[in-house]
Amino acid sequence: MKVLFVTPAAELGGAERCLVDCVAALHEHGGIQAEVLALADGPLLGKVRALGARTQIIQAPRNLALLGESGSTSDSSDAVLGLFAAAPSLVRFLADLREAIADARPDVVHTNGMKAHLLAGLLTPAQTQLVVHLHDFISARRASKRLLPALRRIRRKAVFIANSQAVARDFTSIAPRADVRTIYNVVDTTYFQAGAAEPDWLANLAGVQSPTPETTSFGLVATYARWKGHGLFIEAAGLLKRAQPQAQVRFYVVGGPIYETVGSQVLACELLERARSSGIESHFGLIPFQDDIARVYRSLNVVVHASTQPEPFGRTIVEAMACARPVIVANAGGARELFDEGINATGFEPGNATELAAAMMTQLDPDARARLGQSARQHAVSHFGRSRLAPELLRVYAR
Repeated sequence: MKVLFVTPAAELGGAERCLVDCVAALHEHGGIQAEVLALADGPLLGKVRALGARTQIIQAPRNLALLGESGSTSDSSDAVLGLFAAAPSLVRFLADLREAIADARPDVVHTNGMKAHLLAGLLTPAQTQLVVHLHDFISARRASKRLLPALRRIRRKAVFIANSQAVARDFTSIAPRADVRTIYNVVDTTYFQAGAAEPDWLANLAGVQSPTPETTSFGLVATYARWKGHGLFIEAAGLLKRAQPQAQVRFYVVGGPIYETVGSQVLACELLERARSSGIESHFGLIPFQDDIARVYRSLNVVVHASTQPEPFGRTIVEAMACARPVIVANAGGARELFDEGINATGFEPGNATELAAAMMTQLDPDARARLGQSARQHAVSHFGRSRLAPELLRVYAR
């Protein structure tokens, strides 16, 4: 069997890491030839090539890359107008994409992002199985909530993979006849595992003073998407520091902007100003995206997931759990399905800085952190290990 993955982005966000796991799981299973067709260049391609997958880039026009649904309406309108202005290059791009899909002669085309769903979905030969991997709540998107159900009517035999029950329910609400299967994301639990913390290394990355052995470090690991809750995390950190002025604490934001969609990213200068106004400037640091992200998790005492919108899945939650770190989770959407309250993670009401600060204060106790982290590791291994992924994918492909 030959599977062609089509992705609009080649950075290493959650959806792209999921694609890497799919390629790795199929490679480990054997008998599957995987190829990746990307609409941009980036580190994703090196990751999948290392797993034996062939790669190809059909570069999307700049204005198409900038078009998205997370920015403001005016931003999106400008990008649409730019597309019309660049119509000749768009026509050439679509012709090249159609030819690349046809030349690959895949048994399955597995799309991994909204632009890939729509473009490859329309350009894939009718006799080829189409699998659409949903990583988002489609009903909340301005255009996709109309376009993806329309694609389902055109490609009636398409199968949709949802990365959580919440995402599956959401898509079924707008496309009730769609064939939707839930396959939870997985992580490589041999890479994401417990290990020695390196707090000095973490402080050096942030350009701040090394912490004392008694310091509790909290970290938010996320792209700079506005809805990931960076501001909420900083606000809660300020509340914690005011409530516990003697506590030795450190707060880190780890990540950066990785997508080109206009208007959707928070800026580093905004985060630094928020930290200053919250009174935690001397306890706060920004750390750029790290390829060796497990090393980051192990060097934090507590990982915070603070998304202000319901999370479709919440990959950082499972990654941190697999590294035996206690996680505090914004308890909504797919993230709610990933843990048992108080047993292997701690939840709080999304958007509630007071609740988040209270949950963070419970983790100032090293014994409480150790108990929660150990249970988290066991849960991650038993529920989100990568060995289950290939059989689940093959059942979908066989459709």
